[in-house]
Amino acid sequence: MTYEKLSKIYYKSEDLYKQEYEKRFQGYGTFQTGLKIRPVQKGKHIGEPVELFIVHTHKLMKLHEEILLNSFQIRSMVEQMPAVAVQPYFDKLLINELQSTNEIEGVRSTKMELTQVLQSVKEKNLPKDKRFIGLMKTYQYLDHIKPFEAITDFRKLYDDIVAEEVDAASQPDGELFRKESVSITDGHKATHIGVFPEEQIKWHLQELIEFLEHSQTPDLYKFMLAHYYYEYIHPFYDGNGRTGRLLVCSYVARKLDKFTAITLSYTINQDKQKYYKALEELSQPLNKGEGTFYMQSLLELLRDGQKHVIEDLELGLAKLQKINTHLLHLDWADHDQKRLLATLLEVSVFAGTYHHLSNSELIEATSLSRYKVDTYLSTFESMGIATKIRQRPVTYQLNDNYIDDVLNASLNP
Repeated sequence: MTYEKLSKIYYKSEDLYKQEYEKRFQGYGTFQTGLKIRPVQKGKHIGEPVELFIVHTHKLMKLHEEILLNSFQIRSMVEQMPAVAVQPYFDKLLINELQSTNEIEGVRSTKMELTQVLQSVKEKNLPKDKRFIGLMKTYQYLDHIKPFEAITDFRKLYDDIVAEEVDAASQPDGELFRKESVSITDGHKATHIGVFPEEQIKWHLQELIEFLEHSQTPDLYKFMLAHYYYEYIHPFYDGNGRTGRLLVCSYVARKLDKFTAITLSYTINQDKQKYYKALEELSQPLNKGEGTFYMQSLLELLRDGQKHVIEDLELGLAKLQKINTHLLHLDWADHDQKRLLATLLEVSVFAGTYHHLSNSELIEATSLSRYKVDTYLSTFESMGIATKIRQRPVTYQLNDNYIDDVLNASLNP
């Protein structure tokens, strides 16, 4: 039988709807969360509170299994990467993620701008007026964010990543969170109203912490449902989307891997309609708190992000064969020159055009002397292989024509 939404069953038969709800909520394969919401209709809370629950359907079980296997494959593929390319590759995904989370919130940012911010963070040269510094610093250490233990942790997250991006009129005006009510629209009509007043916000956030710490719900389900509940509470006037997605990403990074976690906003941005529909439908009165279909949508988005990473890594690892063949038959370069070229090519293949290692970073990565690195790069520049793109710190990039020649050469020269 097809597993249908309760809202659809309601219009077939109200008696069947009541029976089906009880059957699902009390079922052996059901995870009751203890988290309660008031359903939302036309941007208003209506009716009595209902408890969020998830039915462990076959489809959810298969998705859960697929995500765990994908994470294992990603970690295995990352281990096959050249060590020097791992962090630049993560930085590339990080910039994609931050640009996407900004776009979801209607905040304009370019990859070049975010690359410059990342460089400033790494060099600890942080201009006061630079946007996205907090967002970049926090996401960069995604897998080191500790589990939330107190409601003040939510305010700290807000202060760390978005407070400087929110205008003065939209800053929290309560003790920790917002003092007034807030409505969320889709640009045309109200779709949700946040929990109100602030004491209720605090109470719900404490319930969320208890759920994350003690619920027997499987972790991935728990994290995705925590994201919904945080968005339902909507503790701030602005910045809830960015903080809420980082919240779930930090838990996913610890459970699976940081590469899976860092792609969530990017994947959501590719299918925002699916994401927002999942959030809104879970709040609808006729669904009575069932999170099964919401969970299915969010896990599908997470899985799709993993597929993107796996395909990207497969392509990068295949290109490594081309690089190795090129260097093996390179008769004008000595061993150290080949080592430096290999490092530059590997980072270019995995990290793309916005990520380059400075001379100092190349010295650390290759264990070559500063004299050799500087001399070799000058030689590469005179040969038309590389171009100096920064003076402080001195940084070179390989020219696109050279990279194309390496990757398009026959494996059997």
